Amino acid sequence: MNRIARVALPIPLREPFDYRIPDSLADQVRPGVQVRVPFGPSKRIGWVVEITDHSPHPKLRELDAIIPDSAEIQPDLLKLLEWTADYYLCGIGEVIESAVPKAVRNRKVRSVRWVRITSEGASGDPSGSSASARQKVLEHLRQQDHPVPLRKLIESCAVSDSPVKTLARRGLIEIFDALPAQFGTPESGETLAENSWITPPFEPNPEQVVAIDAISETVEKKQYRTFLLHGVTGSGKTEVYIRAVQQALDQGLGALVLVPEIALTPQAIERFTERLGTVAVLHSMLPDSERAVHYERLRRGEVRIALGARSAVFAPVPDLGIIIVDESHETSYKQENSPRYHARDVAVMRAHQLGIPCVLGSATPSMESLENAKTGRYQKIILSERTNGRPLATIEVIDRRIEKKSVGGGGLLSQRLIERIRETLDRDEQVLLFLNRRGFARNLHCLNCGHDLRCHQCDIPLTYHKSKSRSQCNYCGEYKPIPDQCPECHFHGMQQRSPGTERIEESLVQLFPGVQVDRLDRDTVTSAKRMAAILQRFKEGQTQILVGTQMVAKGHDIPGVTLVGVLDADIALGLPDFRSAERTAQLLCQVAGRAGRGDRPGRVVLQTMQPEHYALGCASRQNLDQLLVEETAIRKLLRYPPHGHLARILCEDEDEHKAQESARTLAEAMKECGLDSVKILGPAPAPLERLRGRFRQHLLLKSDHRGPLRQVASTALKTKPRWASTRITLDIDPQNLL
Repeated sequence: MNRIARVALPIPLREPFDYRIPDSLADQVRPGVQVRVPFGPSKRIGWVVEITDHSPHPKLRELDAIIPDSAEIQPDLLKLLEWTADYYLCGIGEVIESAVPKAVRNRKVRSVRWVRITSEGASGDPSGSSASARQKVLEHLRQQDHPVPLRKLIESCAVSDSPVKTLARRGLIEIFDALPAQFGTPESGETLAENSWITPPFEPNPEQVVAIDAISETVEKKQYRTFLLHGVTGSGKTEVYIRAVQQALDQGLGALVLVPEIALTPQAIERFTERLGTVAVLHSMLPDSERAVHYERLRRGEVRIALGARSAVFAPVPDLGIIIVDESHETSYKQENSPRYHARDVAVMRAHQLGIPCVLGSATPSMESLENAKTGRYQKIILSERTNGRPLATIEVIDRRIEKKSVGGGGLLSQRLIERIRETLDRDEQVLLFLNRRGFARNLHCLNCGHDLRCHQCDIPLTYHKSKSRSQCNYCGEYKPIPDQCPECHFHGMQQRSPGTERIEESLVQLFPGVQVDRLDRDTVTSAKRMAAILQRFKEGQTQILVGTQMVAKGHDIPGVTLVGVLDADIALGLPDFRSAERTAQLLCQVAGRAGRGDRPGRVVLQTMQPEHYALGCASRQNLDQLLVEETAIRKLLRYPPHGHLARILCEDEDEHKAQESARTLAEAMKECGLDSVKILGPAPAPLERLRGRFRQHLLLKSDHRGPLRQVASTALKTKPRWASTRITLDIDPQNLL
């Protein structure tokens, strides 16, 4: 009987491809190994996901070869990847491609030459005409307590490689190959903390003790349970995380810690390495080669803690004992391109499959998580007070309808806020200003004819970037130079509307001369190093005012910040999304939590045009329970999550008519399923009707149960669209309806 390998290829097809296993490879082929297979006229690299003895295809081609020295996917992780592909109705090959770094898939994890001193070299004396250069190398190595990369050694000692090789021949030093971060020392030379338990700066309060004990008990028992750690900002959730991870390490287990934003990664790395030792870091702003090194260190068991953003949920942590999802309410955990998985939900499933605890931490839990806690699926633990008894910041609401005139910032810096900033600076304290709109202004508008500069590809206003002297689309990148006059009526009077962070930064520099102002948004954060530098300056007090988008709103713990200003609290309320009120309240609570985290009390100034809106009222009182009451009635009536399940199908085409026809074809095919429990809304134009040159039509599926919903959605994927040029995408549990 022929054995057959089912091989996943990195292409957008759900089903793996079947290949006969040749007798010469029968003992080596197993699920998880990387193989080369014939595919059309060429060869492709894929992963074996299953071994079977039958196939519906009568004629099968033979598997070509096993890839030597490839990173094998372990059975427990492969099971999770298969579940992800099945639940989100995408190809298993796409999921593997998203989970495994490119350099690992391509077997390009490079090693680095290292140097360490031997016992003879520790006391030996180099002799000869070049003794001074060799002596310099030896003295440098004697001062190190770990191996040193050869390249860094040569640079530090200002020598060639000749004296180093001579010392190696004489047995005074050893040169060897290893991964760049093998010894807790990245190739750059940055040293991470050694594994050690450092006494925390404070003892846990009673609420923290309850949380630590409950989570640690399940770690010790290796028992599945999902905890919702609902703690107000500054309540010490990170301390709970660290002690729970320590419990796992003490038992010889690994840990996985997820953070939602790359901006939070440097701070998280610092805290965890200080207390627990070296961690492996995985996020998209790392170079492929560096991500691959961290991935390999985890896979080989050299590091037991993985820390990273969304894709780190698939990190190959051996003997995983606990999963932590910080700021679990964040929408950035949802991937917006295929495979469209939600890392929070995948983390919960991974914990369930392994029988280990999963901790979802948040000061502002999502309504889905609150409902799961209410029904008993999650165990809720509350941290209601800040550590050391520090009070929450007081919130002052400024009605911008009353105070319409402002001194600067294009109408977004009210006189009251400017006074608060000046008072804060006079006390030698720091200010954080939040505006979720980057650039100098949202668009340029003609005062005579009303013309806006718009993107031809996306049909949305171009954002004005003064520093770049151009208007640019934040979706497709199209840009135009700033015109001297209106392109339509030639009027010399283009007005900047809806100021962004760049405009606010410029106004602050003018209003407060001599004060150091910095900006944190996607325009200034061009690399992980740049981001870390901006945050480090603010943390050290070099920067007195930091203005930024939502990158500044979450997770940062800067004790010197006593004033937080929210410049336009209404931005998200007008979005055509049923979650707009929830997200507005969450974001405002999060940014308010950045104030008063040190010894001095904090103040928040919240500027709004809608002070009567319940979302802003809940945020100003920091009372999300009331938000749950307000939202529940609406969502139950409309069967929106958490009281129903959603799927979204998007049809995109350069031809508007073809997009409409394809969407209608899919709607008719899904209605023929005859499942009345699934309601099909649409097709209709998407809120962003044209993006990157394509017209967009979408359909929304609603149901009380996931099974029928996915069954109907799967029908759409199997239906051939009316036009081959139409791009069809399916999103299970969508977080973005734009």
